[in-house]
Amino acid sequence: MNLVNGKPSSSISIFDRGFLYGDSVFETILVLDKKPKNIDLHLKRLKLGCNKLKINNLDYKILSKYIKKALSDINNCILSISVTRGTAIKRGYNINLANNPNIIITTSKIPKYPKEFSTKGIKTKFSKTDLMNNERLSQIKHSNRIEQILASKEITKSFPELILCDPKGFVVEGISSNIFFVKNKNFYTPLIRESGVEGIMKSLIIKNIKKRRFKIIEKKIHKKEVFNYDAAFFCNSIRLAWNILSVNGKKYKGNKFATEIIRITNNE
Repeated sequence: MNLVNGKPSSSISIFDRGFLYGDSVFETILVLDKKPKNIDLHLKRLKLGCNKLKINNLDYKILSKYIKKALSDINNCILSISVTRGTAIKRGYNINLANNPNIIITTSKIPKYPKEFSTKGIKTKFSKTDLMNNERLSQIKHSNRIEQILASKEITKSFPELILCDPKGFVVEGISSNIFFVKNKNFYTPLIRESGVEGIMKSLIIKNIKKRRFKIIEKKIHKKEVFNYDAAFFCNSIRLAWNILSVNGKKYKGNKFATEIIRITNNE
């Protein structure tokens, strides 16, 4: 079901700020048995995004009502929520030209990936596309995704996910995932401060790491350092965790603690 401001629709005004300028935020949520997974965490990040972009006047009670309506006739799906600044009274960048957010909700089939991506792992490499640094836009899921779109052109069957770095060569994330590196009982993940998305699944994995008394370190990781670790894996809210077998052809030897966290993530 596709809803625009609670009404069945697959279209929106050509003067919508999200359409014109990417002036919007979004969340992508896995739904199983009509239950959106980790919905509170997704809505918390959505609210953070609205606050950062100064998208005001969003009624979260109405948003929750629309979510329930969208899921009324489907059990398992991907739920996508987009909140734009609204329909502008005229063209221009001034944020005061639109004051009533538009809420767009869609549902779609859960994508199927080869089972071995989760059970064995994938090969990856560094993307040729850099992520530009902008601290004010980091952590949230704003709709300006042109860098990820360009990077996705490099995805192939052999490399179903790629590593994105900033212009200085520091690892940020995957195209649509966060990334962890593992050495002994220590887990490392890039510090999301200047670019990248602070992933929901990443935060849940960090909780599991701490629960098992492994060490978690968030730090800057240069692309030259990634071969110093025993293992690595990607994660996001839809695919869960994918082990990384190799980066740019260089294989990881593996790590039993990484394997444990991947297994837990894929079975929760």
